[in-house]
Amino acid sequence: MSPEPTVTLAPPPSTGLGARVGKRYRAKDARAERLGLISPGSALGSVSAQAYDAFVNAAARMGWGTPSVAEGADYQMVRTSFDYWLLVTLYRNHWISRRIVDAPAKDMVRAWPKLTSELPPEDLTTIDRAFRKTGTKRKLLKALKFGRLFGGAAALIIIDGDEDRLDQPLKLDEIEVGSYRGLIPFDRWVGIAPAGEVCTDINRPNAFDLPEFYNVQQPSVNTFRVHASRILRFCGPDVPAPEYQAQQYWGISVLEPVYEALRMLDNVSWNVLSLTFRASILAMKWKDMAQALSGAGTSVAASQQFYQRMQAVNHLLSNQNLMVVPEDGGIESITASFASLPEVIQQFQLNISGAAEMPITRLFGRTITGLGQSNDADERLYEERIATEQDENLRPELERLFAVVSMSELGEVPDDLDFSWPSVRVLTEEEKTKLATDSTANVVALVNAGLWRKSDGLRELKQQSDVTGFATNITDEMIEQAEKDEESGLGEMGETIEQLLAPRGGKEGGAPADGGTPATPATKAAA
Repeated sequence: MSPEPTVTLAPPPSTGLGARVGKRYRAKDARAERLGLISPGSALGSVSAQAYDAFVNAAARMGWGTPSVAEGADYQMVRTSFDYWLLVTLYRNHWISRRIVDAPAKDMVRAWPKLTSELPPEDLTTIDRAFRKTGTKRKLLKALKFGRLFGGAAALIIIDGDEDRLDQPLKLDEIEVGSYRGLIPFDRWVGIAPAGEVCTDINRPNAFDLPEFYNVQQPSVNTFRVHASRILRFCGPDVPAPEYQAQQYWGISVLEPVYEALRMLDNVSWNVLSLTFRASILAMKWKDMAQALSGAGTSVAASQQFYQRMQAVNHLLSNQNLMVVPEDGGIESITASFASLPEVIQQFQLNISGAAEMPITRLFGRTITGLGQSNDADERLYEERIATEQDENLRPELERLFAVVSMSELGEVPDDLDFSWPSVRVLTEEEKTKLATDSTANVVALVNAGLWRKSDGLRELKQQSDVTGFATNITDEMIEQAEKDEESGLGEMGETIEQLLAPRGGKEGGAPADGGTPATPATKAAA
């Protein structure tokens, strides 16, 4: 294989198309020098580079370097995320922009993680109660929204008694019981900003190459310095290294990639609105109109008489009145067609939906209509995206927050403390019934086959009851009793899962005592 040829790109000519291309090269050279990508004095147009093929059809004026309309297009660096008041205006007044910012953030918090630990159920309930009492979920949602809107936001962890040591690292073993007071959210423009120092310790992977300190400003309070361990960071979409530094170690607004598509849709919508005012236009033919407007004729006030006549005609015109026209005149109706406008608007809506990475049904509140049509594939892609956002952006911050709350409420952080994300989708009653039926049948089959113990089956059904709404009457005492029976060798003599889940005195049941088909919400309804 012959090596790829290395060529030297000569500076473009100084006239015609070459001059325009040369101007573009020089602009890129200057931009590269400012970013430190090339040394001062060197030029992109005169450095050695690999030669690659490009399509060119000079006769048709198509392809790279040809004087065509398409080659005249260019992309300019526009940092919309720096326009604070534009973002505020879009979020305040533009309903599509607000939904793009709010909907994914709400879904991320609504699917609140479920703690998994060997802790007693009452301890897990204590942690959940601390989140409710301090309004942590609401403050977390606010920080997520600010992070998506402005490209960066943070939430300050409030620990009672730490007011004088906010600039020191937060140590879990120094957190006193009952000292957690919640979060205070800030956005990157109003409230919090990196202090300048960057962490260079590679043994802190979650803090490496991030600001070590932040300056926090509250109304009527002097600016104070906070250590990064007390801050939960929420950023927008990532950008390359030079722009990452230009963004002060934050991301960009989620509205920045969508902004052009939003403007296109709004322009189309306003044009359609203006078209409705001109949907039907009446045109009157008048033989002597030019003479009347010129003022010539038998009367000096002919022009005024013409306008007064037209005003009277327009005042009387309706489908219930009569219009009189000259014998040699006439009237024509010009009507605009709206047949293809819905498809045009829908295409622009699809552009915004793709740019925002949201299904059009969620973004615009539309329902899928038509035979054989559904939005299951779009919803699945959206749910996968939310799950990815939760794992990549929300999990690292919540892991630190759960440890803080656990230390405050329980006085310790269990080694096995972890959490898992439930599904973003809200199940219908029919879906819950089917899920309960299938899961119960699988558990009973595994227990009856001897692959699971009865206590394992009860524990699995209890864990699934949060999703299915079925078998909620299984208590920890029932599971403990099943384990005791198994340890004492009485497991064969005790009640089976079907008998334990059978209806008793109006309580929820799971299967008939005779070992038949497991009783589920569907079978109970049929009974």
